[in-house]
Amino acid sequence: MISMNRFRTGALPLVAVTSLCLALSACTASTSSNSSARATPVAETSAPPIPAGLESFYGQKIDWSACEDEASFQCATAQVPLDYANPTGQTIDIALKKLPSTSGEPIGTLFVNPGGPGGSGVEHVSAGEAAFSADLRSNFDIIGFDPRGVGASAPLTCLSPEEIDQAAKAATGQAASSADDSASKRNKEESVQASIQDGQETAAKCEQNSSVPGIIDHMDTASVVQDLDILRATSGDPRLYFMGASYGTYLGARYAEMFPANVGRMVLDSAQDPSLQNAQIGLDQAAAIEGSVRTYVEHCQAGEDCPLTGTPDEGLSQLRALIDNANATPLPTSQEGVTVDGATISSTLVQLMYDDSTWDTLTSALRAAMRNNDGTELSALATAAEGGGDAEQDPEKAAQAQAQKAANESAMSAIDCLDYPVRGDQAQWDEQAATIKETAPTVGQGLGYRDAFCQGWGHSTDHEPAAVRAEGSAPILVVGITGDPATPYHWSQALASQLESGRLLTVEGNGHGAYRLKGACVDNAVDSYLLRGELPDEGTTCKAEPAAAAATTTG
Repeated sequence: MISMNRFRTGALPLVAVTSLCLALSACTASTSSNSSARATPVAETSAPPIPAGLESFYGQKIDWSACEDEASFQCATAQVPLDYANPTGQTIDIALKKLPSTSGEPIGTLFVNPGGPGGSGVEHVSAGEAAFSADLRSNFDIIGFDPRGVGASAPLTCLSPEEIDQAAKAATGQAASSADDSASKRNKEESVQASIQDGQETAAKCEQNSSVPGIIDHMDTASVVQDLDILRATSGDPRLYFMGASYGTYLGARYAEMFPANVGRMVLDSAQDPSLQNAQIGLDQAAAIEGSVRTYVEHCQAGEDCPLTGTPDEGLSQLRALIDNANATPLPTSQEGVTVDGATISSTLVQLMYDDSTWDTLTSALRAAMRNNDGTELSALATAAEGGGDAEQDPEKAAQAQAQKAANESAMSAIDCLDYPVRGDQAQWDEQAATIKETAPTVGQGLGYRDAFCQGWGHSTDHEPAAVRAEGSAPILVVGITGDPATPYHWSQALASQLESGRLLTVEGNGHGAYRLKGACVDNAVDSYLLRGELPDEGTTCKAEPAAAAATTTG
């Protein structure tokens, strides 16, 4: 999902908290379902030219076989260069997982990315019918891949075997929780020097523990884009079908910029603005997440028995007091040895803003904490939001969950620092951090000093953020949610306007990620484009409704 000290766009909540909800909504635009309409592939065309020196990668045959853990899925690996500037040098394997077409007659292959950076496409595909409509599952082979440095694709590993073992023991109550150490770090006073040192120390551990030397220097989005084009070619599709969410929209936009003629149909859900510098991303996200917390407080106060009393400003002050008090004296829970500190409450708040169907559950947890000094429900929410559902019962799964979490956080840092050049100096960084604290007093801790961290990280590229035009590309559908806490709505507006062939679909609602989360209006619009190339009318708006109990409208 997210890292509180490197919060960026986050993987979709579907990956980590699938069991918490699948929201349905009503539609305010003419995007009615037409599931009986025949799916049509993009117009037949010749395969695009292969970049010089990469012929063997584009021509490789992927050996698919039933996945060991899920026989209904197929798994494989694809080989790509570690360094595209030296394609005859070292290679790495990209992990793939396919959900085969249920009809056996796909019109093509749909590649998906759930966000991050650092989100696992392999895990995302595993969600199956929760993540993809019946029509998509019938008409596409759907492939998720772990981007280089993530998951099973030459992962950036920043924990030693001993630290992973310690994390597993902590998750099963056999040792002091490593989360306590993380929380302590988050609670330290932020500063330029502390951030630089954090970047230096983290990068050094990643270099020491990763199995592929040099992967830390080759996790940039441009390299992932080139990997994706190789994957497109090996699928047999001359044009790319792609659905990306959150950071996946940045990946898709960069693909369209680098390979505009290779775009078939592309949907970018909860979009990022590729023209922004790293510091501006932090400022925008701080404002968005604080705004979402305020919206939650208003929701709570409009309901029954809300523990946050008075005005929204007073409710926010009470939340901040809870966080401060818990940092001083962590809340006890019913589980022996487990407490909840303020950093945990703050990070859980952020993560639950992704999905407004969880807000009533959050209210119940806050009632117990504020009225009874009981952090049990908050602890359970924190565990669920971090994807640790059964870690207590299975030490091996606990180890894997902890290691994956750490790997994803490190991947986020690696990708961010490669994609965004360091800008500014100590005075500017201090000013930016002060602005974030003022803008987001409730959840802004740990969101500053992004450039200082990357200064310490010490691994960079010459990429400069810029508006993406993708001239000559096929139409690209951009989906933006008005109350998005992670990728503010104006980012989706910006990307749609930058793209020569962009079309914006607006979703009125709260949360992060629209497809399969905000209802039939969104799902039908996305499906209609991916399946038949039918774009929603200019200015189309879908209105999200409160979560419903069943997802019967879209299969």
